Amino acid sequence: MNYRQVEVFKAIMDSGSVTGAAAILRISQPAVTKALRLLELDLGLQLFLRTTKGIAATDEARALYAEVERTYFGMQNLQRFAGGLRDRKQGRVVVTVIPTLSVAWLPLMAARFARTHPGVTLSLYSDNSADAVRLVGSGEIDIGIAQIRSEETNLARRKLFDLEGFAALPAGHRLAAQSSVSPADLADEPIISLGPADEFRRRLAAAMEAAGAHYSSVIDVSLGLTVCAMVEHGLGVGVVDSETARLRADSGVAFRPFAPRLAVPIYMFRQRNRQASGVAEAFSASLQPPPPFRP
Repeated sequence: MNYRQVEVFKAIMDSGSVTGAAAILRISQPAVTKALRLLELDLGLQLFLRTTKGIAATDEARALYAEVERTYFGMQNLQRFAGGLRDRKQGRVVVTVIPTLSVAWLPLMAARFARTHPGVTLSLYSDNSADAVRLVGSGEIDIGIAQIRSEETNLARRKLFDLEGFAALPAGHRLAAQSSVSPADLADEPIISLGPADEFRRRLAAAMEAAGAHYSSVIDVSLGLTVCAMVEHGLGVGVVDSETARLRADSGVAFRPFAPRLAVPIYMFRQRNRQASGVAEAFSASLQPPPPFRP
């Protein structure tokens, strides 16, 4: 039994005649008759009785029809799903992003994408940059969005935008009266730092060293939001990225641009030798930079 024979059988059962089946399938009546005869030979069953008034379905035909309907509609659903994959309307995209972009920016990107691709499943995770690189490189994640300091031979990457550095200051701090904050301004200030591997910390330390300013780190934390919470409690000052500053703009923390400019590039990357799905391509193409933060 092949798919065409199933179509012919279903059309005869639905219409009740060879003539009706030919009209449904837009083929000749002899072609319907031939397909039916071959089906009966293949199955070793008589599916229809020939009468002076036409044909009548046998009990075997009615039993077969119930199973054919279930299978036929399953095949139609499968064809629609395959068409959705082709047209980028079906599928799944697994994305990991650094924490600072997981709170507001990525949900906005996901919402925009989901509205135009309602059949696509998005799985969104948050990881530090090192873990994101590892997971994408191993093929566990489709797309990574993070900092990358070095060239990874197994990753293809595209720069999305820069995250800018902003000084985070307690409300009423002397430096909050300035339009910007320099490395010299932070000399001997107690600094709430991000972890040693964070690119903003590395660049801040390098800028202060170049200015001959003493870097005094009193607390290390893993998240920019935690830096802001510590600053709000008066434990020191910090430097955070523009997205973290945007999230805490209405809190008791004052943000000022850092001068000279601190900027860390953010990349979208995928496994180099892995053929990206159509929906993954569509998702990566939909990514847009966040608007500039203005304190």
